[in-house]
Amino acid sequence: MARDLTIVIPSFNEAAHMQKVLDDWIGVCQRIGIDFEIAIYDGGSNDGTLDIVRTAMEAHTGRVLLTILPRVPHGPSILKGYRESGADWVFQMDSDDAFGTYAFEDIWQHRGDFDLLLARRTGRSSGPPRRVVTWCGRLAIRTLFNSRVEDANTPYRLMRRSAFAKLFRILPDDAVVPNVLLSGLAGTTHLRLYQVDVVDTGEAVGTAGLANLKLLRVALRSFAQVISVRWMTRHGRVAG
Repeated sequence: MARDLTIVIPSFNEAAHMQKVLDDWIGVCQRIGIDFEIAIYDGGSNDGTLDIVRTAMEAHTGRVLLTILPRVPHGPSILKGYRESGADWVFQMDSDDAFGTYAFEDIWQHRGDFDLLLARRTGRSSGPPRRVVTWCGRLAIRTLFNSRVEDANTPYRLMRRSAFAKLFRILPDDAVVPNVLLSGLAGTTHLRLYQVDVVDTGEAVGTAGLANLKLLRVALRSFAQVISVRWMTRHGRVAG
């Protein structure tokens, strides 16, 4: 029998936050009574993150899982997690402790009537380049996919696996921003959508010149993938 929930968490050198993240999410799942597993996909941390995760694995046998993917970027890591989940529901959460668990309880309670439940990030301290990329992502999926998702790349999303299994498979293995692509496909496949707000307390990013240049390259590559995936949907790969 399938578990209720897989929580997919990508990580890389998050020793400062990982213990609290695991404690918080294990705690909320136990309190609500969810049959869960937390799947950590780590890019090869060297700061003690893996020691924290392995200790949690021993304390919560079968509940905390670890896959180490050296030098594999964030996007392909979480896509691998989505594809490997066998649970009824898949939830993605980042490992930087930028969000609490309160919004998740709201989302979980409403899951019966929806296929994609996600949180719109508020209070973000992002630099101008990242805000532009966020706006462009929202515009792209609204224009190309007719999607009503307001925060296309939010890492706080609950997905009904039966509704998304085909979508997980058609994405490219090297998807830079699989969450943006899935947010778009939710529109073309007419999935039922629920959105709430969650406060983002993470540190500001995307302000340094090098970070801006890298962000621009990522944005251009992700836009090319958005166009490619939309082309596939127009040619019968996904019902639209």
